Amino acid sequence: MTDVFISYSRKDIAFARILHDSLVENRLETWIDWQDIPPSVDWLAEVYEAIEKSETFVFIISETSVTSEICKLEIEHAVKHNKRVIPIVINDIDPGVVPPALAALNWIFFRDDDPFKRAVNDLIEAIHTDYEWVQEHTRILNRALDWERGGGEAGALLRGRDLQEAELWL
Repeated sequence: MTDVFISYSRKDIAFARILHDSLVENRLETWIDWQDIPPSVDWLAEVYEAIEKSETFVFIISETSVTSEICKLEIEHAVKHNKRVIPIVINDIDPGVVPPALAALNWIFFRDDDPFKRAVNDLIEAIHTDYEWVQEHTRILNRALDWERGGGEAGALLRGRDLQEAELWL
């Protein structure tokens, strides 16, 4: 499992690199497309799988990301799988153009005039809030997806201790 999936517009790659480096410096494992997609594979399938296996989905809100079709697909996939979504804002934007799934959430501001270190600390605090619950959600989600993709075979069902832990978690 990965701690954080970073979703961004290609035009915001400079900021995405800075954010990625800051999270890694704080001992968080990140998934980001420039380093984690092997050559000659179905890249969108890789992205979807990475979202599913990540504890938290961080979306970089910018003028270009809110209009990106790929970013829209990533948001939809994260929401579909009930991922913890943390939106961060890197420049002022009309809230009316932000996808509803992000507009409803409290944003963390990383604009040029916002203190970067404080914003990183706020992001890390948000990532670590209820972390064990989020980890268990991701574990159970991936077991369910494995079962579904395997054709619903009885052998892939939760049993024994896994089943007891899942029932307690619910």
